[in-house]
Amino acid sequence: MQRFSDGQWRSASGPASGGERALAVTIPLFAAASGHYRSARHPHAPRLVMLDEAFAGVDDDARASCLGLLAVFDMDVVMTSEREWGCYPTVPGLAISQLSRRDGIDAVLVTRWRWDGRQRLPAGVGRPAGVATAADVRPGAAAAAENTLWDEP
Repeated sequence: MQRFSDGQWRSASGPASGGERALAVTIPLFAAASGHYRSARHPHAPRLVMLDEAFAGVDDDARASCLGLLAVFDMDVVMTSEREWGCYPTVPGLAISQLSRRDGIDAVLVTRWRWDGRQRLPAGVGRPAGVATAADVRPGAAAAAENTLWDEP
């Protein structure tokens, strides 16, 4: 596998930052997953990708590009991260759950947010005009959620 850097092709495993090497492997996997999911018989079947500590060691511009690429590939992404919110202009919309805990308290506080492609807003507040929902971003998603996703057409 090779990556294009400084005007020439180089080995993806050769001299590069950890983030560059991670991207050289991750991006083809996103493309492969997208291609696999396109083979589903139902157009509203989930296209799930789960990422743990996604893009650790990758700079902000590259993270924005990768998350935008996942949106272009129309992937349904569940991601965990200690610091990544995913709020980039390349991402048309997100539902965010921030988990917080304190020592000595047997509970976890979940604070919900949404990203509308321009700003991060608390999710509990009424939906302002122009804020996309999952049904807006992916036509038919709301209707598909009410039906069995794996029925033959």
